[in-house]
Amino acid sequence: MPTTRRQFIKRGAAMAGVSFLLPEILLKGAHGQTAVDPNRRILVVIQLEGGNDGLNTVVPYTNDRYFSLRPVLGIRESELQDAQGKSTIITNKLGFHPVMSGIKDLYDKGRVAVVLGAGDGPNPGLSHFIASDIWQVANVAGDNSEGWLGKFADQGLAQGAGVRVLSSDDRSPRALASKKAIFPNVPSFAAYNFQTDAKYPGNGRRQLSTFNTYNSESFPPDSFLAAAAEIGLDAVEQADRIGAVPSTYQSPVIYPANNPLAARLKMVAQIIIAIPEVEILYVRLGGFDHHAAQGVAGNKRIGQHATLLQYFSDGVKAFYDDMVAHGLADNVLLLQWSEFGRRPNENGSLGTDHGAGSLMFVMGNPVRGGLYGQQSSLAPGDVDSDGNPRTMVDFRAVYATVIEKWLGGDSQLVLGKQFENVGFLG
Repeated sequence: MPTTRRQFIKRGAAMAGVSFLLPEILLKGAHGQTAVDPNRRILVVIQLEGGNDGLNTVVPYTNDRYFSLRPVLGIRESELQDAQGKSTIITNKLGFHPVMSGIKDLYDKGRVAVVLGAGDGPNPGLSHFIASDIWQVANVAGDNSEGWLGKFADQGLAQGAGVRVLSSDDRSPRALASKKAIFPNVPSFAAYNFQTDAKYPGNGRRQLSTFNTYNSESFPPDSFLAAAAEIGLDAVEQADRIGAVPSTYQSPVIYPANNPLAARLKMVAQIIIAIPEVEILYVRLGGFDHHAAQGVAGNKRIGQHATLLQYFSDGVKAFYDDMVAHGLADNVLLLQWSEFGRRPNENGSLGTDHGAGSLMFVMGNPVRGGLYGQQSSLAPGDVDSDGNPRTMVDFRAVYATVIEKWLGGDSQLVLGKQFENVGFLG
């Protein structure tokens, strides 16, 4: 039986000398994917860190109030077309940002659900730290020790063999905080290995051999040393397994260069293809805190926000195409969130400040594509005292729908109470 997080902590802190191995605590077995299990269900969570501007992601291009609040940053109907002149309009009132042609293509095929007006309620957290905690623990008080995905994993995933949950990052998101397990962070395949002393690069094999020899000795059952040895050996074995993933990967899909999210999603695709037991993967794209120089007048396809949305759109499209190429598109659901939106009004620095009432994307073959929720009103009498749009859909309802309808879990155990089914999954 794998050693749990609680058991490990209980046995002492002396393991700090090999703390770099802890994320591998649950990595058991080495199985390559041979055939797609039709019942396999994978969730890929994408965090747009910093507070994505929902109003310029899905644009209310017929709303006069929107343009009065954003005389420069507002995107007009004539500007809702990509670099090839293809329209990004999706309804007679809304259109995707003009750099989002990849997601527009998926939307047209019924592979994208947009949840409008998603937020954390009447008293939104407008601090990055507070709001991120609220969304990651799925509690508007933000005071839980576990993340919502970690709590879901505690229902059963954490006890399963193999690589079940991981983050493609160099730091663990709080959403994956668990009472029963510690999940791996894989910033890159090259960096995810046994770390030897950089001062003696030629001595790495000997250091690894010594480590394996020491940890292969017999220790008293149920002792701290036995637990530490088991963790260490498993970690090295599974670091080798994850490190070997790229060598088995082949794909006709070319991911866009110089796109940090696409690079992360390519890693995620490689892991999904090579490791059949993986179920939850987490990626992050930062930089969305645009208090100044968010965009420019005259060309809405350039600027800070446009660049990041293009990373998002192009990265998701490449990843989706990769899943199609490997026969996995029916098995993968993508969920995007950001800790808050932006104020409806542009500020004096051509940026937008912390706001509320944004949106979420749920993408992939399993979704019922279309618009869900309701676009928050920008009318003066409908915004809160700070000028922020009001929440129309509690973000936890989106989580609940994913937990119940995709992951097959009990959303009340994870979220603490029942939330409505938003409807984007069958």
